[in-house]
Amino acid sequence: MSKLSSLVGKSQTFTIGEIELEFKPLKFENLDLLAELEDESKRVDAMKQIIAITLKEAVPDATDEEIANLGITYLKAVTDAIVKVNGLENVPRKD
Repeated sequence: MSKLSSLVGKSQTFTIGEIELEFKPLKFENLDLLAELEDESKRVDAMKQIIAITLKEAVPDATDEEIANLGITYLKAVTDAIVKVNGLENVPRKD
């Protein structure tokens, strides 16, 4: 492995609801989704994909149906965790 392996993002564990989930940061291959968050017309779809990618990595045996049925109650906790694990806390958000 090269010295770039030390630049791989570090996972973090979050408690969402009553379960612990280990979230991994997005990768270079997901850069397009981060860019789409800036485009208001693409923001919702991009965030849905980011949430699905993150949950699928945290729970590999989760089905697409389980992910699609994620309760809105947990949406803020999940998105806050995704922001944190990706180091995006200080990035200005368009609300």
